[in-house]
Amino acid sequence: MTSPWQMLAGNLAVVALFVLAWGHARFWLRGVPGASRAALFGTVMGLGAVSTMLMAAEIAPGRFLDLRLSLVALSAFFGGPLAAAITLVMALTFRVVLGGVVLPAVVTIVAVAAVGLVLRQIVRRGAITPWHALGLGIATAIVPSTSAVVQQAWTMLPNLVPLAVLNTVAIFLAGVIFLQARRFAAERDLLAAALAQSPDYNYIKDQHGRFVAVNERVARLHGFANPTDMIGKTDFDIATPERASALFAAEQSLIAGRETQVELEELLQDETGAERWFTTAKVPLHGANGDMIGIAGVTRDITADRQLRQDLIDSRNTLSYALEEMSDGLAMFDRQGNIILCNDQYRALFPYTSEVRRPGANLRDILQEVVKTGEQLSIPAGHEAAWIEQIIGNLHSECEEEVNLFDGRWLQVRTRPTSEGRTLVVVTDVTRLKNAELALHSAADQLKHLVRTDSLTGLLNRRAFDEAMETEIARSARTAAPMSLLLIDVDRFKAFNDEYGHPAGDDALRLVAKHLRGSLKRPADMAARYGGEEFAAILPDTDEDGAYLVAEAFRRSVADAKLPHRGSERGVLTASVGVATYMPDNLHRSAAEIIQVADEALYSAKAAGRDRVFGTRVAGKQRRYGTHN
Repeated sequence: MTSPWQMLAGNLAVVALFVLAWGHARFWLRGVPGASRAALFGTVMGLGAVSTMLMAAEIAPGRFLDLRLSLVALSAFFGGPLAAAITLVMALTFRVVLGGVVLPAVVTIVAVAAVGLVLRQIVRRGAITPWHALGLGIATAIVPSTSAVVQQAWTMLPNLVPLAVLNTVAIFLAGVIFLQARRFAAERDLLAAALAQSPDYNYIKDQHGRFVAVNERVARLHGFANPTDMIGKTDFDIATPERASALFAAEQSLIAGRETQVELEELLQDETGAERWFTTAKVPLHGANGDMIGIAGVTRDITADRQLRQDLIDSRNTLSYALEEMSDGLAMFDRQGNIILCNDQYRALFPYTSEVRRPGANLRDILQEVVKTGEQLSIPAGHEAAWIEQIIGNLHSECEEEVNLFDGRWLQVRTRPTSEGRTLVVVTDVTRLKNAELALHSAADQLKHLVRTDSLTGLLNRRAFDEAMETEIARSARTAAPMSLLLIDVDRFKAFNDEYGHPAGDDALRLVAKHLRGSLKRPADMAARYGGEEFAAILPDTDEDGAYLVAEAFRRSVADAKLPHRGSERGVLTASVGVATYMPDNLHRSAAEIIQVADEALYSAKAAGRDRVFGTRVAGKQRRYGTHN
């Protein structure tokens, strides 16, 4: 005869059976919505509770014990209100079928469900652990005992203790199984999601080459609408016989252990029919006991990568060609001042240090060699170290400089830092440009000189004289210093030309210009040809006495030259001089005013018999000085 405890052991087996069944079924139900899955869970637990009630152990006439409470508690704790409600309804309904409703039993079942829901609410924000399952089992075990005390059913207490232990054990073991099932299901979900959602073409084959798992990309690549349609097929079903045979041979070599990995690069058609490049890597899969169980493969579309590699190769070839063909020297330096790359032109531009200027060389070593060889002429003597530090400091800033080499060549060095911390240095031979620039400056100076110079006498021309007058008047007014002007006229020059001819007249004018230059002793004094046979001299910082001395020295030197002039009263060439001295006052004086005063003095000198010097202070009395010898 079967004992009550054997029946309870059978109850425990029933609980374990239903728990394990749900644990295995849970993975296949992962696509079912949450409410539906909770309803199914409640139904399974309800069936389990019914099964335990069918195998209840009779401990006394009319008194039965079973493990239904463990399944009710599990349904409430792991399934929630919906699952608990379904389990309760099924358990209570079956209890009615068995023999009516016993209020204490109903209260006990409902109380256990409530305990499970309360504990679920308590731990819902955290992760459920086996300790929570143990707590649920203890709480469930306490409820029947409390009910017996309330009913004063003291005779049942000795039997409830083993029942409580069995309920606790059943709930704890079931909780562990559920948690493991959840973990395994989560891991399988993660792996399945990774396989399905991977951007690559992932698949798994068994040792016979049959597909056992593929993702959607693999299915679409081979013309299948659903990944499940490929399960059980081989490469012989989806590829040409030649390709399938090659793939099968490589996989068998992998399975046999002759290879640890198979890598293959192929040009295939994708799902749209376009030709694309793919690379495939396959590795063997081993079971827990080390036996070969299959092959995992990953196929990746590398069309863009191959194009990128080809573009990189083309760019590198183009860059190499450009570096070799360009006329400029080019070098790239890193953050530490080391040459990363440079072309031959860069080295050729520096004959003395060309062997040093190679990839890997440091700028400091290059500059020290430049100093040692004297390759550059612009290095400050005695300050070579400071010059080196300055060049190194400028390496990572945008700048341009011109370098004069020992052989007379000029190089323009342009430094352009990049955002990555590197520096591009471009060196251009600008010798021709530099020589042209120097020639242009020289031509400009000559042109400037020609524009300001009288071609016959070499003195300043009228335009330069006018500019000088304005400048010196302004300076005199600013510094409160006097300024004098000599206005000169060659006496009887028309008669000289008529008598001796124009070439002789030109010689006479050059002679007068020579004596005028000789009379001006200071660099600031300026002599000019005012027009025709008239000359002028501007004497900065010169008062009327100083101006008289200069004018008289000039007049005497012309007369002492004794150039014959039969048309002159003196029989030789002479000159008359009018002097105007500007003493700065509160009134602004223009060049025209000063020239007019000098012209009036010159007129007076000529009216008095020529070969004389007459002077007048601007806005002052006329002062006459000087006679002929």
